[in-house]
Amino acid sequence: MRSLISEYLETAGFLVTTANSATDARRLIRAVDPDAVVLDVDLGPGPTGLDVAMGIPELGNEVGLVFLTNFSDPRFAGYDVRAAHPRAAYLNKHMMEDASTLLSALNAVLMDRDLEGFRFDRRQDRPFANLSKSQIQALRLIAQGKTNQQIADIRQRSLAATESLVARTLLAIGISSSTDGNIRVDAARQFMMNAGVPREDLTTS
Repeated sequence: MRSLISEYLETAGFLVTTANSATDARRLIRAVDPDAVVLDVDLGPGPTGLDVAMGIPELGNEVGLVFLTNFSDPRFAGYDVRAAHPRAAYLNKHMMEDASTLLSALNAVLMDRDLEGFRFDRRQDRPFANLSKSQIQALRLIAQGKTNQQIADIRQRSLAATESLVARTLLAIGISSSTDGNIRVDAARQFMMNAGVPREDLTTS
């Protein structure tokens, strides 16, 4: 995917440097001083693309930033895009019509205009758009295999409040207590289909 994106952007006239890890990305950003950066959120074990964006002082507001990811919502990863970069574009690979969307998003962040059209994490047709931040956190913890008591401990809430949150969350994604099968397994499956396997270290919002 990295090679394909690089070739496409080079064909469009960009001078492209690629990195294969968060560490490599940090080094290259400092060395190259790019006009724009395209980052995935999930970079495998270790720091995420959002960590990279937040951890590099040189990645200031003058650098255009496009997140290109499978996450339909950065809250699945426990982050707020604005915390990483106030004027970033956020593209979901599965919601893009074609590769030209990436090119248009890059031009938008470089020119600092019309960015709202490239914030797919705000689209109402994205998966789980109706969930609150707390409900997404609860769903992520369920997908990690946490019990209600463990979720209560992590969130520092009472068990009763946590059970209510979990029930509301399951109902919001169309799973009720009368659903056939294991409702927590169904909830975990839905989360993983839309956000991948949750990382164990992302347990707080």
